[in-house]
Amino acid sequence: MGRYIRQTLLKEIGIKGQEKLSKAKLAIVGCGGLGSIVAPYLAGAGIGQLLLIDGDTPEISNLHRQVIFKENEKSSKSAALKTHITSLNSDIKVLHINEMLSKKNIEILKQYDLIIECTDDMMTKYLVNDYCHINRIPMVYGAIYKFEGYVSTFENKSESSIHLRDVFPQPDLTIPSCSEVGVMNSIAGLIGILQANEALKFILKIGKPLIGKLLNYNVLTNEQMKLNLKKTWTTDLVNLYKNESYQLMNCTNNEISIELFLKNKKAYTLVSILEDDEHQNITESTIRMPLSMLNIYEWEETDTPTVFYCLTGKRSSALVQQLLEDDNELDIYSLTGGLKKFLKEKG
Repeated sequence: MGRYIRQTLLKEIGIKGQEKLSKAKLAIVGCGGLGSIVAPYLAGAGIGQLLLIDGDTPEISNLHRQVIFKENEKSSKSAALKTHITSLNSDIKVLHINEMLSKKNIEILKQYDLIIECTDDMMTKYLVNDYCHINRIPMVYGAIYKFEGYVSTFENKSESSIHLRDVFPQPDLTIPSCSEVGVMNSIAGLIGILQANEALKFILKIGKPLIGKLLNYNVLTNEQMKLNLKKTWTTDLVNLYKNESYQLMNCTNNEISIELFLKNKKAYTLVSILEDDEHQNITESTIRMPLSMLNIYEWEETDTPTVFYCLTGKRSSALVQQLLEDDNELDIYSLTGGLKKFLKEKG
């Protein structure tokens, strides 16, 4: 126990607390800006088993905030993070999945005591939140946007427990990701540490976890607010997910690869949903339809299959999923990786 002596000296933790940590099994969904900070702190604290879920490979633009990865990293984020924390603490068990979390593999979360949601993908956050609430699995929520971050703990003990939809009932598909609008690197570090702190408090049953509260922190002003949350969501999530169109919105990608698109690009109608300061044409026949001006309720299907694109594929994917919610027979797709990946591959 010499490794953990600085923890066990604390009367609130002690030997019994350390034993709780060693028996705990936690899953981290997303190993980027938040997850790559959360995992080393949990490993250092002696969490018995960690599952790391992420299929992305680190890019050079990630490294300003994802500081455990190396330049020219060839492994996935989950694999590279596993290597890092295993070298930090060889006494714990570390597993990883080289895939993004989806409906196909989400059942694995049932095996874990606590889920820490660390992705920057809006639809994944809601999928994890809903799954955890339905299956009564506690979850630590974290999100960052430019200079601000948010943290909460959803204990999911019963149907009346507060969860993400009580704060934000539906995904806001217009909110861009960090890769699209930028983010201060220090907010990722701070929110990641706060998420790890919430996980440790919850496992140890000490202090006051952010249950029923949402913490907001601003790195420019060092101001923080702790909002008291109320139960507002009343729709049964189990019945919601039985709805076929809703399953499509949350679990179907409807994406097309750049390679497949380029093989027969004349067979598709290509639509850019990028704003004026972002837009670049991919083909001469690209149609402009900025997302901020697009009325999804007036969308009319084109004569050929429609492919939407944005900077990274996230906004276009969310748009496709929302359109499919209204009509699941639409022949529409999101361009995988968006404009950034297209320009990189065209090189």
